[in-house]
Amino acid sequence: MGIRLGIVGAGAIGKVHLKAARDRGLTLAGLADVNESLAQTVGKEFGVGQVFADPQAMFASDAVDAVVIGVPNSFHAPLTIAALEAGKDVLVEKPMGLNAAECEQMNATAAKHKRVLQVGLVQRYSTAGVAAKRIIDAGRLGHIYHAKANCYRRRGIPGLGGWFTTKALSGGGPLIDLGVHVMDLVLYLMGSPTLSRVSAKVYANFGPRMKDYLYESMWAGPPRLDGAFDVEDEAHALVRFDNGATLDVNVTWAMNFPDGGLPSTIGLFGDRGGMTFPLGGKELKLATEEDGANVDVLPVLRPMDHFGDQISTFAEHCEKRTTPHASGQAGELVQRLIDAIYRSSEENREVDFKL
Repeated sequence: MGIRLGIVGAGAIGKVHLKAARDRGLTLAGLADVNESLAQTVGKEFGVGQVFADPQAMFASDAVDAVVIGVPNSFHAPLTIAALEAGKDVLVEKPMGLNAAECEQMNATAAKHKRVLQVGLVQRYSTAGVAAKRIIDAGRLGHIYHAKANCYRRRGIPGLGGWFTTKALSGGGPLIDLGVHVMDLVLYLMGSPTLSRVSAKVYANFGPRMKDYLYESMWAGPPRLDGAFDVEDEAHALVRFDNGATLDVNVTWAMNFPDGGLPSTIGLFGDRGGMTFPLGGKELKLATEEDGANVDVLPVLRPMDHFGDQISTFAEHCEKRTTPHASGQAGELVQRLIDAIYRSSEENREVDFKL
């Protein structure tokens, strides 16, 4: 592929994108990070052409055609807009922005400059996600009238006291971190029905008691007990759509419930069939009827490389000047749902999307 790629962010997710791009044969033309020493080390590891201490300098480089934004959430919108205005196509990590207003501005900028804007909604490219879409498009489920989007962690607050738990940087807790994945995938599989109403509540029962928080692991860095925790650690919502369908959303970073009692699954209820699969899993179970009997079908799925397929798809859209299904509009849709869930919880009432 002819695209020359630049990555913003030399941290964990940046390395994931670097590896995916390298494995798919893309030219790694640039890596930018405000921590220049880290960028130099990571750049050397992946054979990146040039390292930048300032993302703006990389956006100005004629050696880079397109960029991936993999930094804390609060920087997604300003860096994406700057890259688009510099004439670069952009793949921005999820969540697309801190709120729907930021997403609107990002989409407007992409349209103005006629650039490709893709959002890192990577579960669309997962083994089960790809298979589910194929089965649904074949009509095996019929009308999907209800869905479940669940992602549970018993003790999984990331980097307690760091940027993940600081609302100004992250935009929220597990809803904007994990909920993006499960809600977007369900919306995608349901055909992006029009949002109608949502009734929701979010809770912060564990993170605020930082010194008493009992954790088993701490991804995204060690706990900072002198840091911030002003986000939720649990969110629950019932979403209604204009076509009469409903969606049950449950996401947690922390909860008191026996391990395994609440599996992290996607569930789809159709009038011709139903389906369930674990988030990010490699298996899928289809409930249907055959020869006068209820039958569970366990198809053998073709393994997918979701980050590899995501970056290859982005490169293809950049070259062909086409719009990805994980578009800026898709990112804005799920962000509108997130905004409404937070608003419903804050106002302690059901929220109407039409108002």
